[in-house]
Amino acid sequence: MRMKLMAGAAIALVLASPAFANSSSITQNQADHTAIVDQTGGNAGSSNITQNGNDNFANVDQSDSASSGNPARNASTINQNGNSNDADVEQISTGAGVATQNTSVIVQTGGDAVASVYQEGVGNSSTIDQYAADSESATVKQVGTGNVSDVEQSGTGGTVLVDQGYTGGNSNDSIANVDQNGTNGTITIDQSGDSQMASVSQGGSNNIMSVEQIGQNNILSALQTGSSSVITVDQIGSGLGNFVDITQSGSGATFYASQTGSGNEVDFNQLANTSSATFVQSGNGNSASGSQMGSGNLIDISQANSGNDADVSQDGTSNRTYVTQTAGPNSATIGQGGTSNDIWLTQAGSLNAANLIQSGTGNDLFVDQSGAENTVVVNQSGNAGMIDIDQATAGAYAEVNQSGGSGNFASISQLSLDAVGIITQAGANNFASIKQ
Repeated sequence: MRMKLMAGAAIALVLASPAFANSSSITQNQADHTAIVDQTGGNAGSSNITQNGNDNFANVDQSDSASSGNPARNASTINQNGNSNDADVEQISTGAGVATQNTSVIVQTGGDAVASVYQEGVGNSSTIDQYAADSESATVKQVGTGNVSDVEQSGTGGTVLVDQGYTGGNSNDSIANVDQNGTNGTITIDQSGDSQMASVSQGGSNNIMSVEQIGQNNILSALQTGSSSVITVDQIGSGLGNFVDITQSGSGATFYASQTGSGNEVDFNQLANTSSATFVQSGNGNSASGSQMGSGNLIDISQANSGNDADVSQDGTSNRTYVTQTAGPNSATIGQGGTSNDIWLTQAGSLNAANLIQSGTGNDLFVDQSGAENTVVVNQSGNAGMIDIDQATAGAYAEVNQSGGSGNFASISQLSLDAVGIITQAGANNFASIKQ
């Protein structure tokens, strides 16, 4: 496109020599325009570009020599109205450790728009608003601490990339906000550093969200309202824990989270059928909690090391929960309501505890505990329920209560010393077995 523009388009070029408080304004109407603004060496540069028409290109380059007495205040605003427009902004601070507070605002109305922002320094902010029915692309890369990125995008097939801590450098205390409305959208957020925050929402079906946070004390809050959407989260850190809060309200939603380090937390809510939530947590003192509503849903939690906690619930039909915990003491609380639901719990190590509740018809529950002095308490109400508990080491305790129905089955196997097994059943045609 640039070859075409250079050959026959109108070109506006502004070059500002090093000075303070440079200011430029460019307005271009019709199509195939190019606007280039170069402001270097100043601390309060201002650029305003307005382009009306299709196939326009705008480029702003601002750099400063900020110092403690002269913090940078460069500002760039680009407004483009029309299809296939392209905006590119670069703001760089050369004052190490000085608050730059450069600002970039890009507003694009029209399909197939492209926006790209690169900011270097402390306390910078970027805002990109793209409004159209067709696909748009927004890319923000920020290096430094305390930076803020806001992206709002509407249309089909839009893509958003926010990288804070670009090229692997730290970007502590930065914030990324993304709001995308439309189908077949993609959001990618990469944050490297401590105390980062990402708030992301997608409205529409078949959307994909991917978030990676490297560091500690990072927070992600994500919302998807649409069917067949996917969220993938990867948090890598140590020391202070990271936090994830996810809500998905459409059917066929998928959520996957991987957390490395200690003190991490995941909280999720999935509100429709055939959804899945999978968590892998490695480290001590991690927790996973959440709920699913509907039928055909899946929860799969794997927690390694000690002091971890899983607290989840499902309400509906044909739901499944898998929880695996190693190197106790760990705890698991699982609840299911409805029919034909299954729970599989595996706990390895000593001093693990499980509290399991099922209500409804035709529910199954399997528990495997290996390690000393593990405890499991099961309450199951309804008909045709099945409970199978296997405890393989000394000091095990298992208590089963089946109430309010008939045709229930309960089995406890404790091939160890000092074990306690208790089964209480109410109703008709039940079966109970304890092997010690």
